[in-house]
Amino acid sequence: MRAILTISMPVEAKKEVEKRARRVHKTTSGYLLDALKIVEQMISEEELLAMSKTAGKNYKQGKTKALKSLNDLIQK
Repeated sequence: MRAILTISMPVEAKKEVEKRARRVHKTTSGYLLDALKIVEQMISEEELLAMSKTAGKNYKQGKTKALKSLNDLIQK
């Protein structure tokens, strides 16, 4: 089932959305739905802060180690 949503935005923002939608061969609705999906997948500032605190605690407890390079991660 579909529903209609009417939004108001500055003319320049509307032009930008339409231009970007054309560039990826989508309708403006399709483009905005894709943008919404991306936003849903983003980590919030609060989640990132919580993850950082957990990582800091794990490091202090010796559960993780600092790596000097990506090669250190690859090597066992």
